[in-house]
Amino acid sequence: MSRFNPHIDQMRAALRGRSNDDLMAALQRQLTNLKVAALAASDTAQYVAANSRAEELTGYTAAEIRGLRLEDITPLPITVDAQELWRDFIAQGTQRGEFELRPRTGTPIRVRYWAYASVAPGIHVSLLERVDTA
Repeated sequence: MSRFNPHIDQMRAALRGRSNDDLMAALQRQLTNLKVAALAASDTAQYVAANSRAEELTGYTAAEIRGLRLEDITPLPITVDAQELWRDFIAQGTQRGEFELRPRTGTPIRVRYWAYASVAPGIHVSLLERVDTA
């Protein structure tokens, strides 16, 4: 069990049954309340929302993040099929681990992540913390 499960359960409850416009506003409020970087993506791995901690971590504004896709900030080896990994994540429902994030500066940083599929229909949330490599 992740330390974030209660927050994600609370988020799912807060988002349940909302219409699309209301859903996005409620999602943004939920992300804002989190103490870690949070990104929300659609079923197609297009980012749809981010909190200020995600802006700090990535160097992109929330508006810029909404123009990005998963593979824009999470570079994968050429031999890895990003779409297949995304489908596996959605099917599993949760995922966690570490990877290199490519922020605006272009210099990769190591992050730990916790990802939760379907916090609302078609919305998936990833929580990120920088890993100190010192």
